[in-house]
Amino acid sequence: MGQCQFSGHIVDSRFYSRGYCTGEARKIFCDLYRYQRWLDVESALALSQAELGIIPARAAEAITARARLENLDLAAIEQGLRTTSHSLMPLLDAWRDVCDPEAGQFIHFGATTQDIQDTAQSLEIRDVLDIVQRDLAAIIRRVMTLADRYQDTVTIGRTHTQHALPMTLGLKMAVWLDELWRNQERLTAMRQRVLVSQLFGGVGTMDAFGDRGFELLEVFSRRLGLAPAHTAWHAARDRIAEFLSTMAMIAGALARIADEIRCLARNEIGELEEPFRMGKIGSSTMPHKRNPEMCEQVVVLARLINANAGLGLEGLVSEHERDYRSVRLEWVTVTDTSLFISGQLAMMKDILANLIVHEDAIRRNVDRAAIMICTEALMFFLGRKIGKNTAHRIIYETSMEAVESDRPLIELLMEQPEIGRHFQRSELEQMISPENHAGKSAELTRRTIGLVDRGLAQLSLPADRERTCPMNDTICRVSGS
Repeated sequence: MGQCQFSGHIVDSRFYSRGYCTGEARKIFCDLYRYQRWLDVESALALSQAELGIIPARAAEAITARARLENLDLAAIEQGLRTTSHSLMPLLDAWRDVCDPEAGQFIHFGATTQDIQDTAQSLEIRDVLDIVQRDLAAIIRRVMTLADRYQDTVTIGRTHTQHALPMTLGLKMAVWLDELWRNQERLTAMRQRVLVSQLFGGVGTMDAFGDRGFELLEVFSRRLGLAPAHTAWHAARDRIAEFLSTMAMIAGALARIADEIRCLARNEIGELEEPFRMGKIGSSTMPHKRNPEMCEQVVVLARLINANAGLGLEGLVSEHERDYRSVRLEWVTVTDTSLFISGQLAMMKDILANLIVHEDAIRRNVDRAAIMICTEALMFFLGRKIGKNTAHRIIYETSMEAVESDRPLIELLMEQPEIGRHFQRSELEQMISPENHAGKSAELTRRTIGLVDRGLAQLSLPADRERTCPMNDTICRVSGS
């Protein structure tokens, strides 16, 4: 079988990574892509400096021509990391080794390591946001379709896990839709704050760039497609905390939907179900099981992402003008969160694309619970003659008795003197039709769909990026679907 290669992280598992991430997102954080991205940022710096006459144009052209990872000695870089314990210098040394000595002196001219790495991380986050916005938009469109399809399907609204009042399945989905759209708006708004460059030098003074610092920052940022930050953010990590927190909010919204599907898939409810295919096995000992494991995994990923958001808030505390405690946290939290959110989105797209809705079970459950879930309407109907508080007391007492005695509520109500004197049984029966008491469910659903549809029409999604492997000319783009 050859030499065994161990994968120490679940996202790198040959067998189980599909439950945690996508190949598309993994490429963003591959060692090779990260090193090439650092070289690209350094090249952008050199070309920007040459444009402003800070370094010779010939030097910028020469070092940029050799700024490909395939030209560098990876083994030497790895050894240099062990020797220097510095995250960037061995890469720069290997780059200088393949450059003209004179030109090589202008590599990393005036920047500090964190300038390069933070700017590159902004590019990583940009790529992640592109994936998240694209996949979230696809999920939003699917939920719109479902909400429209079931806008008139009456179901049981539940509070505190108990039957409450009638509503429509479409409205339940419209509430999902509204929350998902707010998260899409958050993604759009956060891009201008989070996707910024870093080029301020050792303590943020820009002194090494002389009088051209501000101009260089503008040119450098424009070349990379990032916004220029106003001041150094070496120690101010709120942008990363915002990214991680926003991912946690999106993950939580998806997990709430998945968990609702899981709950409504209980055998005693049986209204919704995640996709099923023959060959999918729920248990090694109980052959009948159809476990909601996809929905459960969506919740698992949300919990992992949420934990990283907490670490992002911890990273807000840095000493003086710079220390690496926050940055080293981010190398884990930004990477893991990005991978987990990509996996969660992909899984949620699958769940919603093939969601099973058992309309017959919904109807049976509604019919069985009809009088109980219509007590609000019944109370107001009775209250017009006997007073709302009196009606509430009578319905409360008879409802509790119905539960304890297993007798029909309508019979117990008709036995009450206040009810028997003023109402016919047929009047009460007309008031307990759930279809008549779903309120503005359908209107709210249509209004939400219209709002989101208009928003989507104005949403500009970035084009998919193709990523060329830094070690050869092969296009290794993997679909995120």
